[in-house]
Amino acid sequence: MLINLKNFEKCPQFDEDYFLYYEDFDFCRRYIKQGHKIAITKTISVIHQPSSITNKKPELKLEYSIYSYLLSLEKHTNKLVLIYRLLRITIGALFYLPINYKIAGAKLKAIGKFIRYNRRLGRTK
Repeated sequence: MLINLKNFEKCPQFDEDYFLYYEDFDFCRRYIKQGHKIAITKTISVIHQPSSITNKKPELKLEYSIYSYLLSLEKHTNKLVLIYRLLRITIGALFYLPINYKIAGAKLKAIGKFIRYNRRLGRTK
């Protein structure tokens, strides 16, 4: 991601709610709402080496990915989309539990983390 800092009065920030994954999506969505231009180009390419740490723990990688995905849906879509995707992920995880409990467990942990995040902010009862 390239950012022209001259276009900002103060340095733009990533949302601290994201630990891993979707932080760039959130960043672009927030700043486009403020009237900044966001663009994609094929003239610049970057080779990104996958993290050796996240590849060693695929369940943790999945947990963070799903948590950040749900967080992005909550912040940038309507409530109906969030509820639909939350239900699909939950039902899929419960169905997958006897087949691969590690993957299903990672999905359920992400959902739990997301629910705790919302309770902490007083968004759910």
